[in-house]
Amino acid sequence: MFLLWALPVVLYLVYRWSVATYDYFEKRNIPYVKPVPFFGQVWSFFTQEKHASDVASEGYYMFPNTRISGVFTLRTPGYLVHDPELFKDMAIRDFDHFTDHVTNLSMEYDPLLARSLFFSVGAQWRHHRTGLSPAFTGNKIRNMFVLLSKSAGDAMNRLVVFSRGKPFTMELRDLYSKLGNDAMTSISFGVEVDSLTDPENEFFLKGKRLATVDGLPGLKLLMNVILPGLFKFLRLGVLYKDVNEFYLEAVSTNIRYREQNYINRPDFIHLLLQARKNGLHAEQTEDDKFQSAGFSTAETHTVESQRDAANENLQWTDIDITAAAASFFFGGIETTTTLLCFASYELAVNPAIQARLRAEIDGAREELADGRTPTYEILQKMKYLDMVVSETLRRWTPFGLTNRRCTKNYTFTNTDGTKITIEKGLNLSIPLKAFHLDEKFFPDPLRFDPERFSNPNNINQDAYLPFGTGLRNCIGSRLALMQAKCFLFYMLSNFTIEPGMKLTIPLEVDETSAGMNAKHGFWMNLVPRYV
Repeated sequence: MFLLWALPVVLYLVYRWSVATYDYFEKRNIPYVKPVPFFGQVWSFFTQEKHASDVASEGYYMFPNTRISGVFTLRTPGYLVHDPELFKDMAIRDFDHFTDHVTNLSMEYDPLLARSLFFSVGAQWRHHRTGLSPAFTGNKIRNMFVLLSKSAGDAMNRLVVFSRGKPFTMELRDLYSKLGNDAMTSISFGVEVDSLTDPENEFFLKGKRLATVDGLPGLKLLMNVILPGLFKFLRLGVLYKDVNEFYLEAVSTNIRYREQNYINRPDFIHLLLQARKNGLHAEQTEDDKFQSAGFSTAETHTVESQRDAANENLQWTDIDITAAAASFFFGGIETTTTLLCFASYELAVNPAIQARLRAEIDGAREELADGRTPTYEILQKMKYLDMVVSETLRRWTPFGLTNRRCTKNYTFTNTDGTKITIEKGLNLSIPLKAFHLDEKFFPDPLRFDPERFSNPNNINQDAYLPFGTGLRNCIGSRLALMQAKCFLFYMLSNFTIEPGMKLTIPLEVDETSAGMNAKHGFWMNLVPRYV
């Protein structure tokens, strides 16, 4: 008898607890997406009706006349930023209010990711960002480009041999992930591998598990944002334990070998070892002509390294070097692979655009000594290639959402003249994809049109944010852009890309993927050019 009346009471109390915070924005007169009891706004994510970035961006379309709206992740309130100019203020001028990203990983259970630049916070982030910034200047990227171009060129030669002069069909995410793995393994870890002919090599197998944002790792990342308390209670790590151990051992062994044999190589390990010795600095005569890798290059911002006890105790240990190398390995594969896949799709379904880009590539090859191997300078000069890459990043933003955590109260004026205060500890989402597909910033936004970028003055640069903005933007944008351009240069030098029989047109986005991916793959016919 007791259970008959106690159970409904308990369920009612749990329900009341779950919705107790849902008047947060109503009290503050802030528009918000009506939450589902227990789930808040993330019900559509759990049912996989929408992609995670689209779920988080619902308020952007529902409330077009506000600079910010409210969201609920389960029962926790947070904000969605609607105004690119407001985000720019938060990210640059008022950065001290929004210094951290939302995800907070455990050093014990995620030793590499927790130390990586994206996930680190506070003094550790400042120390690492200040130390790493000189590694990503134009001159340093130009030096590393030699390794990148060699890796991509060797892989493309093997692909040409594989074709035997005949058209063949390939799923391009698989191809580009192998090319990216080999290039980034060379640049990040100083190891040469061949994943096209040896897909079972350990660096590729471990690299796939490191760079994945789908499946269990992607779910754990989202769980860390949605249920951080439960994530910590279960003592979960995002990366697999064997992946952490493999890369730590590989990098530590590489470091010892280099130091014992006095080996210098223009890659990340070398630069990070310089940082360990406080010898990594931007060149005093940095050549301005190497600073831009294209229109999408993220602006460089100086981060002041605070002089305090916390900073004084921070050193570049082997695990810090491994974490930095692994994080840029991840970024170099995932972001660049996604960019290349969607660029190839658009080139395949827009043959006139592909023909124009191929003509520019063929013209550039005439300037090269061997007619094949691109240089950093040649890729910088290729305007139409940059237009295609820039438009791909706009139309198919690799990561459609970024975030910040408010680290001290922040007050601003909304469009109706009211003052809004974001309280310390609340999370903010910034809908990069929604900005890029908003017709008030980019007319006819779903059309792939590289001509948008023919005149940079016509682009709203506050609303175009493929690599974020401000002090926590993507530090590796130059490398990602030059890598993507290098791969496209080699691909279109050797092959024409045509839609495969299994390619879905128009492309369907995989709602279950944490990143941007095609539901049915990027199946393309590669037709040798005989050049």
